[in-house]
Amino acid sequence: MAKKDKKKYDDDDGRTIVDMNVDGLPWYQPGKPDKKVADEDKPTRKEFWAMVRAWFAAYAPRILAVLVGFGLAIGLVICWLNGWFVK
Repeated sequence: MAKKDKKKYDDDDGRTIVDMNVDGLPWYQPGKPDKKVADEDKPTRKEFWAMVRAWFAAYAPRILAVLVGFGLAIGLVICWLNGWFVK
């Protein structure tokens, strides 16, 4: 039996996107040093707060909808238990 050749992809340039050295996997190497993030890759303070504001802007409608839904449900339960809907 001959070994199968690895497939070669045109768009593969050999770069690693995510480090797969994770504890519990069979290829885990405990002595391998972690790569540090370069200072140029870290967001600045202004960029960080822009990301936080964007997160709040994206999730605020969802959070408000859930809170309003719970409020309405609790209000209906209180009205039902006090007998305000019974004539």
